[in-house]
Amino acid sequence: MAAPIGNGGSVPLTVNDGNASSASSSLAPKPHIDPNNHVVMLDNYDSFTWNLYQYLCLLGANMTVIRSDALTLDELRAQHPTMTHLVISPGPGHPLKDSGISVDAIDYYAGKIPILGVCMGLQAITVKYGGVVEQAGEYVHGKTSAILHDGKGLFKGLAQGVAGTRYHSLAARINSLPEELVVTSRTEGGIIMGLRHKEYSIEAVQYHPESILSEEGKLMLANFLSWKGGRWSELPEVLEPVKGFSASAPLANGSAPSPNAVPTILQKIEQQRILDVAKAKATPGYKPSDLESLIALHVPPPLISFHQRLRPCATSTSATSAVPHMALLAEVKRASPSKGDIVDASSPSAPAIALSYALAGASVISVLTEPKWFKGSLDDMRAVRAAVDALPNRPAILRKDFILDPYQIDEARVYGADTVLLIVAMLDDAKLASLYAHSVARGMEPLVEVNNAEELERALKVGAKVIGVNNRNLHDFNVDMSTTSRIADVIKEKYPERAGEVILIALSGITGRKDVERYQAQGVSAVLVGESLMRANDKGAFVKELLGLSSSAAPSSLVNGAAQAVQAAASAVVGAVTGNSTSSPRKAPLVKICGLKTPEAALTAADAGADLLGLIFVPGSKRNVSLTQAGEIISAVRARHAGPKRAEAAAAALDTSDWFSLQASRISAHPRKPLFVGVFQNPSLETVLSTVDALGLDLVQLHGSEPTQWARLIPVPVIRAFHVDEKAEADAEEAAQLREATRPGFHALPLLDTKVSKDKGALSGGAGRVFDWAVAKRLVSSRVQEGHRDLPIVLAGGLDAANIKEGVQTVRPFAVDVSGGVETNGEKDLDKIREFIRLAKQA
Repeated sequence: MAAPIGNGGSVPLTVNDGNASSASSSLAPKPHIDPNNHVVMLDNYDSFTWNLYQYLCLLGANMTVIRSDALTLDELRAQHPTMTHLVISPGPGHPLKDSGISVDAIDYYAGKIPILGVCMGLQAITVKYGGVVEQAGEYVHGKTSAILHDGKGLFKGLAQGVAGTRYHSLAARINSLPEELVVTSRTEGGIIMGLRHKEYSIEAVQYHPESILSEEGKLMLANFLSWKGGRWSELPEVLEPVKGFSASAPLANGSAPSPNAVPTILQKIEQQRILDVAKAKATPGYKPSDLESLIALHVPPPLISFHQRLRPCATSTSATSAVPHMALLAEVKRASPSKGDIVDASSPSAPAIALSYALAGASVISVLTEPKWFKGSLDDMRAVRAAVDALPNRPAILRKDFILDPYQIDEARVYGADTVLLIVAMLDDAKLASLYAHSVARGMEPLVEVNNAEELERALKVGAKVIGVNNRNLHDFNVDMSTTSRIADVIKEKYPERAGEVILIALSGITGRKDVERYQAQGVSAVLVGESLMRANDKGAFVKELLGLSSSAAPSSLVNGAAQAVQAAASAVVGAVTGNSTSSPRKAPLVKICGLKTPEAALTAADAGADLLGLIFVPGSKRNVSLTQAGEIISAVRARHAGPKRAEAAAAALDTSDWFSLQASRISAHPRKPLFVGVFQNPSLETVLSTVDALGLDLVQLHGSEPTQWARLIPVPVIRAFHVDEKAEADAEEAAQLREATRPGFHALPLLDTKVSKDKGALSGGAGRVFDWAVAKRLVSSRVQEGHRDLPIVLAGGLDAANIKEGVQTVRPFAVDVSGGVETNGEKDLDKIREFIRLAKQA
């Protein structure tokens, strides 16, 4: 065992008095140190141990230094029964595996004697009480930072903003800070630099007060040596700042700082955002009048109700559960002032992450748009909105930023937000009321953030209906997970008339299901989760865990790597098939008999069980029908197959998980069968609309190069044809077309038909030729939105009784489409129609 080293009370060492060339001045007299002390330091193999030893000896400490892994806790207790102070030294590595008996010693001596932790010592105290130590977001070695502190305990008598020298890559995670500990100091960027136990006389610093570059290190150590007893109740004067001390920031109880206080990170962000807004307002095309014009012209996409989207039992995009559960606000966040970069360049894009959140059940996507500290942008938010816009029950989009000006609310509206964040702590009463009113006037009920009862009162005074409680005090970065609970109690007790209207959200510190359950039991309606989600490997699985949804509620691959899903969808439309998809079970395909020209053929198809009947309105086509012919066919079929009246039709259970699933389920569940499809190729829009109105068509099929946007102007679902070369020549044009097949929000179903290779301009199909079904199979299994669930497509091109079984089993289409395959000598063959339908339904 290594022998302990002691100094016997004095050593022949000299240093400059006060950490050389200190620019600050002490605010209190030198603390009194009892000469009958016995200080034991556990050495975690760090050279700074001896700097600490030197300073403590010079201050009058009777020192013993012992390697932290050189003895057991029982041996430490037995060998040093007169110990009055314990110091946990700096050291390399992680405290859970590299600090010897440090954590055990803290556990035993807590409440008995004063304990000081330095660097790894702070981390050991953190993990002792259940906190998390992780990468700090920056690597520092010999870096000095201004230390913002509370002027108590170790920092009593120190001026604000003293320089502290840092050597570390790990730090305590703010949002996992144990309830027993409070933050005493931090850098301007929010990295924790000091912790204090609430009850016991235990303090720690992440930086090195013993470094020659640190200011007032000796005073800090003298403060520690002056303490007697293991509890703050024995040392009441220690937690009282000296007279004249300037707080680093407004405290949690709302007391104001000195005008000369060092700016907090919140104040710095506010100052920067004021400059950013002024610059944006002066940019041509983005002036306030420009944004107002865009809004007046309805350029921004439509809004949904943020308040309603958070209500329990609101239908989630994933349609995974019929029972009420907490609403989740899932955040897209690249960085933060306290953690630095949260994700790296290899991480999925913002819209890919947002889509994975949405499909797993998130009610709101929160997008950080502040560029300097959070590395977000308005373009991120616009892309996120576009990625989820076609989902039937899309999540609301929250612009999470530091809103100080009505201009920022208009920006949010133009870039696709449904709501904005208003932080009460940053706004006076007049500004809060003004911004709230402007947001509501734009149709966006804002999320109003509070941190205490006073801010809650101010939020309710302006009429806020959605209130978020930040468990992190934005001025001193302390995290108190009971903050939301206290606010919930205040609303119930003091504002019972508002309790049923106000939606309460916990905004920070949520790391797992237990946190969610705790808040749910207290009546909290929603939680916001950011960093934990961004760091999760399987974001979808973590969303489901937070919401208490079973893993079987929806396919796990919906959200298992959004970037991989996007890549899969992009590559699925070109190249060779590379394996089998694990498709979900499917019912028999719908059958469409196309190119009908007589009531007899149409009635035969309807009687045999056809789901869709196609009428072609393409002048020059051999299967073209006039409006008169079409009217006779439709009348004959609907007279025999009337179906229930609309008022009598039972409401069908629809699949609202995504755009294509919803459209397919609507078509399948339509109370009238068969449905009539009008087929057009490069007509005028007026022709399509007038034909739909004249005949009462159920669907439209666009078989040419019509604009994609027409699907939104045609009042019935649109089937859009995509043409595949019969030799599967996946040229660039074809690949681009097939990528468009999976674009949600426009056509209801994509149809794949054969393009005859000898005529690159041949788009009409109907040639009786089959393309490579591997292309269709690849497309069916490639959908971004539904990893294990197939994309519903209509398979056409050369189908007949001889190949329909193979086609259905190979491709697994939602529907099949035949015309020439049920003809003899160019006319519909009634027996072939019946046989084709029978085989398709049995395949």
